[in-house]
Amino acid sequence: MARVTYESLQKQIKVLQLKAKKLESARDTQKQKAVIRVKSLMKKLGVDLQDLNDHSQKLKSSGSEERDNRKSRSSQTRQKVAPKYRHPETNQTWTGRGKAPKWLALLMAQGVGKEQFLIQKEESSN
Repeated sequence: MARVTYESLQKQIKVLQLKAKKLESARDTQKQKAVIRVKSLMKKLGVDLQDLNDHSQKLKSSGSEERDNRKSRSSQTRQKVAPKYRHPETNQTWTGRGKAPKWLALLMAQGVGKEQFLIQKEESSN
């Protein structure tokens, strides 16, 4: 295995710095070309900076309105779900959706079926 010296590391650093400068220069050149293309297209279409600013403001405002609408729609469309199961002693209820509550999970672990806690239709209409 070759022994690494201070001088060899310095040479490697210089080589890597040169490569980095070349990559940076290439990136800057690409950026300049892109700017020229964008300016040319803007001129061709008659778009100026004010148009871009106005458009970005419209996008920002319409995005916030859309978020507000989504929030209000989701809260309006949700309907409360009637409970499906009730604990006979504590009257705690569960809709049957999501994870079972602790009281029911404990009873089910003891071998009690959740069907025993179903709320009867007549009871739920009262």
